[in-house]
Amino acid sequence: MLDVRPSHLRAKPLVGLLLGLSSFACAPLLPSRSFHAPGAPVGRISATLVPAPGVRSGGPHLVTFGLPLPPESLTRAGLATVRVLQGGVEIPAHVEELTPYRHLTDPARSGRWVRVARVQLIHTFPTSPPEPTSVIVEWGAAERTRDVPDLVPPRRGFHSVATGSFTPEDLVTEPAVYVVLPKALLAQGALRTPFVPLDDRVGEDMDPPALLHGRRLPWPLAYDVAQKNYFYGLLNEPAGDSPYRTNLDNNGEAWLYDRASAMFVLYLRGGSARVLREAVRASVFYERLLVLARQSRGDPSAEARPKAAFFSWRKPRPDPKDAAKEPAWDPKYSYVECLALMFWLTGDDRILDKLDALVAAFADVPSRWSPAYSPVRKSTGERLREAWTERHVAFKLLAATIAFELRGREEDRARVVRIVEDLLWHQDQSRPGGLFARAGAVVDGGLYHFGTQHDPDEAGEELVASPWMSVLLVDAMVRVHASWEDPRIARFIVRMGRMLSAASKVRVLRDGSRGLTPDYLVRPDGSTHTDHDGAAHAADVMGALAWADAFARLLGEPDPRFRRVILGSPGLYETFTGELFQSPDNWMLRPYRRYAWMFRTSAAFSYALGAR
Repeated sequence: MLDVRPSHLRAKPLVGLLLGLSSFACAPLLPSRSFHAPGAPVGRISATLVPAPGVRSGGPHLVTFGLPLPPESLTRAGLATVRVLQGGVEIPAHVEELTPYRHLTDPARSGRWVRVARVQLIHTFPTSPPEPTSVIVEWGAAERTRDVPDLVPPRRGFHSVATGSFTPEDLVTEPAVYVVLPKALLAQGALRTPFVPLDDRVGEDMDPPALLHGRRLPWPLAYDVAQKNYFYGLLNEPAGDSPYRTNLDNNGEAWLYDRASAMFVLYLRGGSARVLREAVRASVFYERLLVLARQSRGDPSAEARPKAAFFSWRKPRPDPKDAAKEPAWDPKYSYVECLALMFWLTGDDRILDKLDALVAAFADVPSRWSPAYSPVRKSTGERLREAWTERHVAFKLLAATIAFELRGREEDRARVVRIVEDLLWHQDQSRPGGLFARAGAVVDGGLYHFGTQHDPDEAGEELVASPWMSVLLVDAMVRVHASWEDPRIARFIVRMGRMLSAASKVRVLRDGSRGLTPDYLVRPDGSTHTDHDGAAHAADVMGALAWADAFARLLGEPDPRFRRVILGSPGLYETFTGELFQSPDNWMLRPYRRYAWMFRTSAAFSYALGAR
């Protein structure tokens, strides 16, 4: 739980995070992936083996986990030095490479360094019922002497989930023993962007909502407390109504924006056993609900694509008139990231069985925008809803990028490069003389497209960009830059920040105060097209602006407006915190998808701004 006592009574005072704007350091934004370190260092961490609920026997248990390693920490040859120690004594273990660090455009820089190693051992807890115990994982010091040559399929160490967030009827399985790694290691960025670890005062357990009701916590502690506590609201704790286990509204809305990955992001910042467990359970449940179907732009008369994986709870709208505008299956519910994170953290190969089909789910999503692009359903002649949106392209790019990271295939590499080039081209059309010259004054950075391509119900023939959907593109491009340091990608993110800054405007909030909120849709000249409730997107837009600030510094072109928009008064962070801790009874965020859109992409904001 959160320690809210006065500072002189706290056992572990917060050091170094509650910094003012002026004291931020302009440190490099991402760990170097230059792949040219002269040698790998010695590493040593404590890992906690935690029995899952329902495990009553002390063992023996098959335990498999992924060890994410910061760049330039361990070579493939160095895998022979990964050892597991208990009580100072080496124990038998199988160790192999799960994934190397890969470079998108320079094959010579791929494969030398281990990104994730898979470790497998047999463990017997000394007590029954079992209690968490610790082992030491070490690399780079001495060669392993008790090697186990063969891997046992990791799911032989799984059991059925019968308590907690899922029931036996949900057919969810999980590791009987979870391996929880230190947040200091997890936050270094091997599996996603780097993070500032959660404030040490933010404990693993849920804080009673009444404890924080009406509180205003300092920067950036409020974010950490919110990210932790609203996670429990996802699970309907202490009281809630999220339909994440039942498809009450026939569209699985609680799973939009990758619910499981949002949980994994919290685990990577905090190292909580509970969060890891729920992220794994959610990933298994989600993967089970993916169905293989043929996507044909929602029209049986159109040419069918190869089988693709779609979320079975997202079916076409029941109203035939609306259904005519929907694709047969909706790719914005097709996610690779949660399955990759489960694979990297548990070593489970089977979770990736639908990887190819998930990538194929975006076969009909164009990355190359055209002003003439307007697909129609052949049988009705009606335009399809969401013909081109930043959201669809963002998830297409994210899926392709992670697929390349996982397996390094040329087809995945080429797909990533093609999508990135299409996006760079599209953004360049906002320059004078581009396709948007007729729009008059143009705010640089947005990927403008026609409202009829975005969603006819939300916008008409005007050119628009979506700030909150653009956040998803920034998130994907930051990930691409980690393995392709093209300055054009860095500049894309900075330019996107300019549009996001212009689209963030002072408005009267629901409580009557004035706050800075992003537009829902913005015109090329920076004027508001559609506003809806922009306060709900303050956190995610703030996260994208933090990356714009970081990449501007990386390019040697710092832009003070990004920080002003985030941390000014009014600013996006102020608007975000103003909506927190409003209920004394629960930790629910509505709509149910909101936790994922708020926290999945924004959790690195303090790292990107330079706080350490």
